[in-house]
Amino acid sequence: MKNRTGSSVLYQVAVVLGYLAVYTLIRPVSDAHWELTSGLRLALLLLVPYRYWAALAVGDAMASAYQSSLSVSQFGLAWAVVNSVPFIALAMPVVWLCKEKLALFPSKRVVNFQALLLCTLVVPIIWSLANYAAMSLAKNPGVEITPILLVYLFVGSYVALLTTIPWVIIAKLEFRNGMWLNRLRGFVKGSLALDAAGILIPSQLILSWLTLHGKEDKQVYCLFMFLPVAWLTLKHGWRAAVMGGTVVVACINVLMNYDTPDAMVLQVQSMIAFAITCLIAMGARISALHQREEQEHVDVKQAMRLARQSLYVGEMRLRQASETLEYVCGEMQVTQNRLLNRFRMMLPANESQMYSKQAATAQEKMYQIADAMHPIAWRRRGLRAALRENLGRALDEAGVAYNYQVKGRGFGAHAANLHTMIYRLACESVVYICANVRCSDIRLTLRGIDIDGNRLVVLRVDGQLDASTDDSSFFREGQRDRLAHKLGVTGLDLVELRDHVQLFNGEFHVRPMEKTLRLTFLLQDVAEKEWEHLSAPTPMRLWAS
Repeated sequence: MKNRTGSSVLYQVAVVLGYLAVYTLIRPVSDAHWELTSGLRLALLLLVPYRYWAALAVGDAMASAYQSSLSVSQFGLAWAVVNSVPFIALAMPVVWLCKEKLALFPSKRVVNFQALLLCTLVVPIIWSLANYAAMSLAKNPGVEITPILLVYLFVGSYVALLTTIPWVIIAKLEFRNGMWLNRLRGFVKGSLALDAAGILIPSQLILSWLTLHGKEDKQVYCLFMFLPVAWLTLKHGWRAAVMGGTVVVACINVLMNYDTPDAMVLQVQSMIAFAITCLIAMGARISALHQREEQEHVDVKQAMRLARQSLYVGEMRLRQASETLEYVCGEMQVTQNRLLNRFRMMLPANESQMYSKQAATAQEKMYQIADAMHPIAWRRRGLRAALRENLGRALDEAGVAYNYQVKGRGFGAHAANLHTMIYRLACESVVYICANVRCSDIRLTLRGIDIDGNRLVVLRVDGQLDASTDDSSFFREGQRDRLAHKLGVTGLDLVELRDHVQLFNGEFHVRPMEKTLRLTFLLQDVAEKEWEHLSAPTPMRLWAS
């Protein structure tokens, strides 16, 4: 317990000393136009755990007391006492309320922008009131104590928070778990950095030069500085608004020299505050919409993957049922042969032959049912044998010629669910063509393509009409149903065929000609690649509810 207490005290002292060191570095570049010390205070409250808030208050009180002691002779003791109050302590209730009651951080990787903007708005109001009260007690404040001064104090602090707090949020949510170097490298190579270097920076330099050398309408040039920022925000979201707003504020602060009238400074700062607030809010909404679109895209991919998986599982169940039925058929054949052999001497010859024929017919029907569920040739010799034997036998029994070709490569590396889709689409296409064309010849071409690791399959089914074809040769009553039953198809139409093709990011084309009906399917083997993509964690982004 003593060691734990000692370590806790050391941590508290380290927080105090760390705050004083950072405050000392920031204070020389912080002024009323861009009060960076306000950004430091609120950033630490958002990042540091509650157990170190007391240490932050002590550090802020020490820094404020030291700064007040330097000017106590000029402004008086009353001002020094009020100005020594740690402003960070005044903001603690607001930050706690936003964190605990308004869900500022719903999770470790998400921030609520409405609560963040509300916190960024309320905290500078409190600080400006405290500064105004301190300056009201000063003996010689050097400025006129009017309500305009209160607005001036608020705007300077608010602009500083708008340009610093979002960067702190980015550092908290994006650059964590030792990945900050990779994230930074990815940002430099990203489109936002490219657009900023090619559009934002040159435009700000040109507008800054015009503002510096322009004699009139400097506020208009300052307003024009936000146009490239708005374009980047529409394209990239809130990150572009934060980056662009920071660049604009930096340029304007450099241009605002000591000769600039206070009224113009207040106008420009108010315009900056309003523009950055609107851009960040709009950028947060745009980022939320982009994230929603990406999530919907991922959901669609997951749904398609589940559909392909369900298709494959259904095919495996059919295969299992087919194997079971084949096994049962073999057992029935053995049993029937034993019974017939036992009673062969007790039955007349014609009756024994009739029973044998009926048993053989029943067995043949059971084998046909098993073959229709899942081709026996498929599970024994692969997809090519199923396309060649099952389709060929069914079409030959229907009186339709069949020509089958396999070209290309890569069929051995294709996913099993893709083979399932190829066979089912081939059977459905044959039944559809034969049902819509007085078909005498079916030609099936299967081509495998491998382009830079992307495996594609092209399936083309052509149904040709011979001039000598009899109208009743295929269209006899029930012939289509018998063909569908032999191939185990459900009779899909063109819309349903296209839906099945889209499961594999494919394309489906129908080309009717004078004596030919051609169905072409382009399928992509994307199951494994999409699984790897979906397995990777999706980085969360900021959102605005």
